[in-house]
Amino acid sequence: SRFSNQARVRINRKINSFEANEAFNPFATTINSENLVSTNSTLKNTLFLNRTSSIVNAEYSIQDVRGKTLLASGFDSKRNASQEFSLRWNIRPTFSIEVKSQLGKKESFADYTIGRNYQYSYKTAQPSLIYQPSTVFRISLDGRISDKLNAQELGGERCSLLEIGSSLKYNQAEKGSFQAEFKMVNMNFDGNSNSAVGFELLESLKPGTNYTWNISYQRNVSKNLQLSIQYLGRKSENSRMIQTGTMEVRAFF
Repeated sequence: SRFSNQARVRINRKINSFEANEAFNPFATTINSENLVSTNSTLKNTLFLNRTSSIVNAEYSIQDVRGKTLLASGFDSKRNASQEFSLRWNIRPTFSIEVKSQLGKKESFADYTIGRNYQYSYKTAQPSLIYQPSTVFRISLDGRISDKLNAQELGGERCSLLEIGSSLKYNQAEKGSFQAEFKMVNMNFDGNSNSAVGFELLESLKPGTNYTWNISYQRNVSKNLQLSIQYLGRKSENSRMIQTGTMEVRAFF
């Protein structure tokens, strides 16, 4: 069959209401309901086209993730509902094109403060051109366009994002791997960038042009010893460069 479908549901919640509609229907209560004490739920349904094809395959997913937690200072609630379409086309054995698009809404509500409340809708498109001559080497040219708009009653902040980048991966079985990634991200933001919603919409970057890079190297020194080195950096307009380096040695017994 060219079409296949996969569904996944996970719901865990607590309520203080004894009405039959809410007590026995897991889909009846929203995260900002006063009767809902806590919840952690994931609903995902995916429709596949040519799932096992090595030339062209596509999938369409609908996902709804909800969470609500009772903290010492009050409730903290989050929700992410989205629809995603992805397409992969192997033009030649070594060249392929991937396209992903997303349409969704993210919500955050905390009853102990108003500074962390937002409800924004987003639209995203991500094209990629991939060159993979072998199973050990892969390089890609990636792009991303995104538009995010917060609800007017919660501030009406807006962020338009344009991203261009490239990534490289080199893996040797049982020996190690090397990965590198570089991105240029342009943020056109309207609102207070120092607010909680500004941090969320800007993805922890700054308005204007941003540069980010990431290099990681992993090596199996012996059968039970592994070395990992990682270097991260970013540079935003009117701010100094931030660089972070880590090294880790793991021993397996």
